[in-house]
Amino acid sequence: MARYHRRRELEEKGNWRHALVFNSLLLILAVLSVRVLVNAYSTQSLDGSLDAEAREETRREIDQAFETIVPDGVPSRAYWAEQIANELALRDFSAARGYLLAAPAMLSRNDRRALLAAVNAEESGTEDERLTRAGLLFLPNEVRADYQRAVERPGMLYSEQDESSSRTTGFPNPATGQSPTDLATEGPSEGRTEQVEPEPSLDAPSAGFSMIGSRADLVRRSQQWVNGETTDTLQLRLSAIGLIEVANGEAEPALLTAISVLRAAGRAGRLDDAYTVYLDERVDLALPEEELLDQLAGVVSAVVPSSVRQSQVLGAYEDALNAEGLLRLRRDLASIAHIAAETTPAGAVTLIELARSPEDVRKLEVVAQSGSDRAVALAKAIGPRVTELAQIGVRWSTSLVLQILGLVAIFAALIWSIAAAFHRMQSSRWQ
Repeated sequence: MARYHRRRELEEKGNWRHALVFNSLLLILAVLSVRVLVNAYSTQSLDGSLDAEAREETRREIDQAFETIVPDGVPSRAYWAEQIANELALRDFSAARGYLLAAPAMLSRNDRRALLAAVNAEESGTEDERLTRAGLLFLPNEVRADYQRAVERPGMLYSEQDESSSRTTGFPNPATGQSPTDLATEGPSEGRTEQVEPEPSLDAPSAGFSMIGSRADLVRRSQQWVNGETTDTLQLRLSAIGLIEVANGEAEPALLTAISVLRAAGRAGRLDDAYTVYLDERVDLALPEEELLDQLAGVVSAVVPSSVRQSQVLGAYEDALNAEGLLRLRRDLASIAHIAAETTPAGAVTLIELARSPEDVRKLEVVAQSGSDRAVALAKAIGPRVTELAQIGVRWSTSLVLQILGLVAIFAALIWSIAAAFHRMQSSRWQ
């Protein structure tokens, strides 16, 4: 009898051991499956592309938001034209164009019908270009003339030639509405200790907006940092990363634009404190501050020709680079580059200043991809609430459906296994 009970105990222990292993495996599979589903819903999975459904949903949210910003009792066309005139006066041509593109959502029903008829009568250009030209017809003559003088050029709109001349001459860029110096200096001036210098074209990419800086400026600021003077090391290291990319001949225009946007926003004091802390942590992973300072201390004090010193200082930054940290930073810069590509560099600054976290930046990326310059105008109208308009959606695929079915099966098996084990335990107690 004792032998029978002993054998029974061993069988029960074996059953419990097998059940424990089985349940553990099921639980691990369930956790992995849940993680896949979370990634399907999460903004973290964005890679710069956006499916059509998410784009359309976000666009509808943007249009609905524009419909609500016209005050009650105010003629919609007059209010719409006033906003465009105000943005032109502020030289924010990205926002002005955004309001033009938002005309179908902001104007009255009759005006909307006439506007869409004018758009359909246009035969050349993209949908946004045709909408812009049609929207100009509904502006007062003075506002229309101001817009055309400021923004349009014969045969080209937002041309690279105009962007390049803006960078080298310092005059405003028709596409961005601002020169690099304008972007860096606008905003509150209190507490700003460093003056913005025109960016030389020697170390800049051949075309496009650039605030990467020059090697000479990098050396000067590095010397100040080594000497213990107050230095914005975040700005300094971002500039160094851009210059290293240019020196190695591997500079991607989108990456340099993203760095330029961050430097412009940072210099103007237009970055949120929380996002600045996050960005500083990311940059520190790519270029560790303590290690970099040690590297620079050994080269900035050497008595050598200026060109040699510049190469040595840039080499010290490159030696301190962390490849894995730089890869992580590139992911953040990619989102900012997408925002600038869908709007303008100046528009990207307007949007980025609303971000408090990397998740906010990715949501702003979705809004920019869905609304282009509309996102800039709306951001100025409703502020941080613009991030709530991003509709990420779920990227449905055969693989995702199978994973969901597998997850359901796993949880069913897990519940069955627990119930069976509990039933056996109850049965053994009665015997």
